[in-house]
Amino acid sequence: MGTIVNGANGGFKGKAGSVIGSSWKGINYIKGLYKKRTKPASEAQLQQQAKFGLLMRFLLPIRKFINIGFGRKNMNKAVPGNVALQFNFAEGITGVYPDYVIDYSKIRISDGTLYGAGNVTVSYDQGDLTLNWDTAVNEDLENQLDDVLYVVGYHPEKDEFVTNPTRLTRADGTVTFPIPGHLQSGVLHIWYFMSDRKKLRVSKSSYLGELQLD
Repeated sequence: MGTIVNGANGGFKGKAGSVIGSSWKGINYIKGLYKKRTKPASEAQLQQQAKFGLLMRFLLPIRKFINIGFGRKNMNKAVPGNVALQFNFAEGITGVYPDYVIDYSKIRISDGTLYGAGNVTVSYDQGDLTLNWDTAVNEDLENQLDDVLYVVGYHPEKDEFVTNPTRLTRADGTVTFPIPGHLQSGVLHIWYFMSDRKKLRVSKSSYLGELQLD
């Protein structure tokens, strides 16, 4: 039996007939009871499911970054992971069903209005990854020296991510850190983005390209 919330005109929680009432972040929802599918999924539905599955598998290991990068978008209606999925669905996948692949150059790990790190360069040498970026601040752009910079690398052959081991700020201007030995071959895709120190504002993530590691 459902329970009415906030009087006769409010939402309700629980089961009432063929629907279920619930709430999340102060928003009331009503949905129908699950019905067992009696006919096979259509080709279009299979394509959608394949795309979402591929994208979710890619984004899930970096949910810490996704929570920062999309944490302020539609925050009253959706969790960051779902926002990131929707944001990347149209552009982040290429290929023909069932052979879909991630288009790494189109993937966004964050989206916002904070000014990024300007001219960013990335290089690899003898097991070490080095990034350099601009440290200038501009009052009109509202960027600060203590803005935080995040680095995300993905090794598709090993299906593993790498990132800088220590906190980075705009003021640092450069970082060099080692790539684990078992990842020092093949290619590495690199992204970066920034946030203010309170993680209330973020920049758009930038794809820095594909590095050949051997």
